[in-house]
Amino acid sequence: MKKMFGALASLSLAACGPQIETVSFSDGLPGQEMAKLDVPSTTSQRIDDGAATVRQQGRGDLSGTWLVTGGTVLVVNGVTLWSLGSLNFVAGLEPASDNGTTAVWGPRTNDWERTTWKLTAVRTAPNAFKYTLEAKPKGSDDSEYAAVITGSHTVAVDEDGKAIKGYGEGRFDIDYDKAARLPFQDSKKGQVSFEYARPSPTAAVTVGVDLKEFVNDAAVPNTAAYRYSQVPGGEGFFEFATDSNIHWFDPTRIALERWTIKSRWNATGEGRADVRATGGDLASPVTMNECWDTRFRSTFLDGSAPSQVKWGVESSDCAFTGASYSTR
Repeated sequence: MKKMFGALASLSLAACGPQIETVSFSDGLPGQEMAKLDVPSTTSQRIDDGAATVRQQGRGDLSGTWLVTGGTVLVVNGVTLWSLGSLNFVAGLEPASDNGTTAVWGPRTNDWERTTWKLTAVRTAPNAFKYTLEAKPKGSDDSEYAAVITGSHTVAVDEDGKAIKGYGEGRFDIDYDKAARLPFQDSKKGQVSFEYARPSPTAAVTVGVDLKEFVNDAAVPNTAAYRYSQVPGGEGFFEFATDSNIHWFDPTRIALERWTIKSRWNATGEGRADVRATGGDLASPVTMNECWDTRFRSTFLDGSAPSQVKWGVESSDCAFTGASYSTR
């Protein structure tokens, strides 16, 4: 009987799983790499920010849709760098207070921007945290603090319950309307939301980004969605959707069409992009399809527009056969 009770007790403890170690606050905040997008490239490749248009020279030239993909990735990474860079700037020193449940960093002043920052993190589990990054103009009253970034982060653990440093999952939201009130900030407005997951060194990385009424250099607010997945050293995809006027040259047709691009690539860098425009002043969807080789040179081009230039054979010139359009 004693042996039976002992066996049951052991089974009960095993069912509970390993105890998760308590992660420090300094290791419980996401680093800049957590939500960064990585796409294949070569040192000789020049990526322009051509997200507004898809330009194509001819077969064998650098792929126009790949340039758009790469340029858009650069823009998204720029937003990530600013947000998580600000977070880690404040958390770079020891917290002013830490009672095990809540830690507060700052106030810390960024002298070259004349901004004072304060970061508060709350532990919700041994390896999980919620945080708020607040900022105000240097020298202003504490009532001027505004929550610029809010988020949550869970540190990944291994099968023994040990933290895997640099890996995890979470989300954060940036309020550019509040950030714009700070000294020396640019004209960005609106909200941007990130969701990310880097479970382990070998698991696929996923990142989702949503822009809501976002304004950068243009005067018109933009709503867009980005989705990214990449197996380390293997296949990946990046898709994005935005509203833009395909008939910008015609003042009688001002409705916005929905543009989507989904790019896929394999471990060698060979890939394909499928573009589609719908709605607005279009009577029917317009599509374009392009494939590129390991040097990102166009090997196949097709599309539904009557004036679309075409070249290549899909079955032999594409790493992926069959279109796969974004559903965003």
